[in-house]
Amino acid sequence: MPTLDERLKHVTLKVKRAKEHVVALELALRKFLESGPCKVGARHDTNTRKLIYYVTAAVPVPDCLPLIAGDVIQNLMSALDHLAYQIVCNDTGDAPPNPSWIYFPIADDVTKYEAKKHSKMEGARQKTFDAIDALKPYKGGNDLLWTLYRLNNIEKHRLLLTVGSQAAGINLGQLMAGHLGAVFPAEAVAAFESKNLFLIPADKGFPLKPGFELYIGAVDEKPNPKQQFRFDVALSEPGIIEGKPLLEAVNQLATQVESVVSTLTPLLQ
Repeated sequence: MPTLDERLKHVTLKVKRAKEHVVALELALRKFLESGPCKVGARHDTNTRKLIYYVTAAVPVPDCLPLIAGDVIQNLMSALDHLAYQIVCNDTGDAPPNPSWIYFPIADDVTKYEAKKHSKMEGARQKTFDAIDALKPYKGGNDLLWTLYRLNNIEKHRLLLTVGSQAAGINLGQLMAGHLGAVFPAEAVAAFESKNLFLIPADKGFPLKPGFELYIGAVDEKPNPKQQFRFDVALSEPGIIEGKPLLEAVNQLATQVESVVSTLTPLLQ
């Protein structure tokens, strides 16, 4: 009978590989954002005379980013499938009735989950299903697991996940400094400018294109040459995940998978 470490070997290797891809993604993402892919200009509306900061240029996100993100997702889903396989092997004395058709059960809703869970882990004990049921691996239960499941299906059947740049905020400190510079002492204005307080817009403009308006100011307001804007790269698949910062999304998925592995490991003991 395999030891616990032997049971978990491929699971932990897949999670480890996913996290290595996360590190690579972070490096590639930082390199892209530090290149200044999004440029900002300022103009006044011809009718209202209000100041408008807008995107003048937006370099497309390099293909390496969605490719690496896809590698993260594939390895995380594979880790769960390996875990399911080892649990069924453990439950059946290493004689699973259908070894080529064992998958971690995740579904679009609770009804579909209940209908398919036994066929995906045929031979597993009721104790196993009770433990997995408690995770609620379906939409409306554990949405992170469901998101991983759906993104993995997309990644397997389409070349790239939908990834693009989006607005991530305007520096409020500099914005306030620009308004107060005429009436406050220079020291106070400098104090405002030094504050990195970013207002995140409701409309992030995903995917960013030239002409997108980032902020509308006051009538006849002068542009602040120091005004800072933040941008990030987001993952957006309609109906699954929309406008979520890419690195944050894959980190949350990795953390969720690690939690599932930790929760279900006692089934192998």
